[in-house]
Amino acid sequence: MKGVRFASLASTALAVAAFTTLFGAHAADLGPLVTKAPPPLPVYYNWTGFYLGGNLGGSWGHQSEEMLIGGFPIGGVSDHPNGVIGGGQIGYNWQFYNSGAWGNAWVFGLEADIQASSQRATDDFAFLMSPVGPFSGDVADKLEWFGTVRGRVGVAFDRVLPYVTGGWAYGNRKLDGTLTLPAGTTSFSTSSTLTDGWTVGGGIEWAFWDHWTAKFEYLYLDLGNNNNNDDFGLLKTPAGVTTGHFTDNIARVGVNYKF
Repeated sequence: MKGVRFASLASTALAVAAFTTLFGAHAADLGPLVTKAPPPLPVYYNWTGFYLGGNLGGSWGHQSEEMLIGGFPIGGVSDHPNGVIGGGQIGYNWQFYNSGAWGNAWVFGLEADIQASSQRATDDFAFLMSPVGPFSGDVADKLEWFGTVRGRVGVAFDRVLPYVTGGWAYGNRKLDGTLTLPAGTTSFSTSSTLTDGWTVGGGIEWAFWDHWTAKFEYLYLDLGNNNNNDDFGLLKTPAGVTTGHFTDNIARVGVNYKF
């Protein structure tokens, strides 16, 4: 019996050795075992950081003026100042990645800008009835410069960032012109007046090369009412003009450098 058991064990050992040899040879023919590496994570543009840039565009708005004789309003005109604007901006963005299906990151930012403006409009006016008789004249309405301080919220699609924006707006307005009464003609010019209000708008920005981005932006400005009268004397007759509500539309393109 011992001989039979020994023979059986020997046969099993020979079978295992043969299978191992055969499997090893087959594995050698197949080559080394290869495991597939996971795909690399996508690398998106990083919008976080300070930026500084310049812009150029156009503006078109609406302004009202009211004429005064003896402190009483006797009529008014409205006009549509327009012109070229240009200036600079500075800001900071914070980027937060999301796992949603729309975009790859939220971007929050703060931006301030200051703009020079050639925006102006000129109107002629004539009133037949007034306490001192008929009078006429002309008035030139100017927005000399303005600025904004705004928040921005956008959704980044890698290097493309659509956004909305809004905040505080301020600007310097001025009137000048002539007034003709039966007693004669005089010129007037208001002192430049700083007024403020609010702004809202939106835009799209594109990171076209490393630290450089380009953008298109639209803003609607409301600079409120300016109730400061500019009074002047015409043969001891107090006359005056006051500016009313001013709203403006801004469309501009810009370039930023991100640090």
